[in-house]
Amino acid sequence: MVAPQVKGLNCPNCGAAIQLRSGELAQTVACSSCAAVLDAKDPNLRVLQQFQGKIRTKPIIPLGTRGKLKGDPYEVIGFQRRKIRVDDVDYFWSEYLLWNPYKGFRYLTEYDGHWNDVVVTKRVPEVKGGKQPTIEYLGETFKHFQTASAETTFVLGEFPWEVRLGDTAVTRDFVSPPHILSEETTDNETTWSLGTYVSPAYIWEAFQLPGK
Repeated sequence: MVAPQVKGLNCPNCGAAIQLRSGELAQTVACSSCAAVLDAKDPNLRVLQQFQGKIRTKPIIPLGTRGKLKGDPYEVIGFQRRKIRVDDVDYFWSEYLLWNPYKGFRYLTEYDGHWNDVVVTKRVPEVKGGKQPTIEYLGETFKHFQTASAETTFVLGEFPWEVRLGDTAVTRDFVSPPHILSEETTDNETTWSLGTYVSPAYIWEAFQLPGK
């Protein structure tokens, strides 16, 4: 994989500087200043969606921060805030998109101070049916935890897919602590990912974050 050149542009909505770090892989980018969602494939960064919300979320790990995970360097290039509703209660979590030009993408998720290091699986796990479905994957048995509809409520930075505020996906989570297997289904595709629980101290050290 050839390392892409960082491309510097300006947001057509507010004029703020925008950098595309993943080069031609970037599909959309949300301006860090005004949060407008832009078409990264358009030379003029056509505005796809204005940010109309009143609440903005500040990432714990700022965009552009570099760190090391499993010995490999990664840069935070995208941030999503998402939610599910269970029994009329909204539960929010954060997702950080990380990029290494030689290793590709990986993710960090954070919910209420709990972190997972997430990678997309190389094959589709086999779900065994029944009232309580399970999955056998990499020698582990994962038990069904929950099924819900996830909605994107806030985005910043660049993504290798066409992200929008209000995007929804059906998610199914299967757990085998410290691991979690997640299936995410939209109208266009189904993606499986494997998450591994990591401590907040590990994240702070990996990205040299201030404080505790």
